[in-house]
Amino acid sequence: MWNSAVLDVGIGLALMYLLLALVCSVVQELIANITSWRGRHLLTSIKTMLNDPNLTGLAKRVYADPRINQLTLPGKLPSYIPPAAFAKALADIVADEKGMTSSVFDGPLAPFVREAQGDADKLKAALEQWYDDAMDRFGGWYKRNVQLVILAIAAVVTVGLNANTIEVARQIWAQPALRAALSSQATRLAATDKPDALIPTQDASGPDVNAVLGEIDQNLPIGWTTADIDRLMFGTTVATSADGKVQNVALSKGERAWAWIKHVAGWLLTVLALSLGAQFWFDTLGKAIGIRAAGPKPSEKQDAAG
Repeated sequence: MWNSAVLDVGIGLALMYLLLALVCSVVQELIANITSWRGRHLLTSIKTMLNDPNLTGLAKRVYADPRINQLTLPGKLPSYIPPAAFAKALADIVADEKGMTSSVFDGPLAPFVREAQGDADKLKAALEQWYDDAMDRFGGWYKRNVQLVILAIAAVVTVGLNANTIEVARQIWAQPALRAALSSQATRLAATDKPDALIPTQDASGPDVNAVLGEIDQNLPIGWTTADIDRLMFGTTVATSADGKVQNVALSKGERAWAWIKHVAGWLLTVLALSLGAQFWFDTLGKAIGIRAAGPKPSEKQDAAG
């Protein structure tokens, strides 16, 4: 039962989703690195925490602290600030302002300063906990934004590669040799420890996206064909006449509309699947491979039937 064509189709689709989701993740990481997305998000979060929207008060002083500004290259924003470094930076600011009339003791730090009652260690511990709690909240906001970006990237990748779930499933179902090749490829990739291991490092600058695209090109039945372009863009298809001549035939409005509906539906299924992420499809593929491996081999089935 577990060697059925249905399971093989599922494995093939999971493999496609995994590889395309990896491409989306790589593109998203490249965008985040180029735009300092994480760093800007962290800065916005800290400005909100410290009630310093214009970066002229506490947030500016925190980022000027040597513990913070040395976390990244000059001119770059740190994408992560350790809680201890954040707490120590604020504790030093409080110590510098001690005994002075300062907005520090009237702003967001006031409750922590009062509760610490002059105990520096207690103040640092409270500030660390405050930072951790705030980053949990702001982290959820960041993940939602990332999910929206991933959806946009997934749409571009899906349409660009013509990764039509419906058509891919049809081709895998119709071609036993393709099913076998995809199952073999999936088994090999599922043997890695985690999906990130499927993206080898090209050099110190980052991942080798071409390696993932090579895996995609290996067996997956995706990509634009002349027939797809003619059918969708020009409303024509190739047909053989009664005398054996091959010629372009115009599709009716209904046929062309149906072709678009099938493609758009297939693309939407792919985009929704990619939004689940590479880790989800890596785990799903591993489970499917495990189920397939647990079933009897075809020869054993035949022996049992005999």
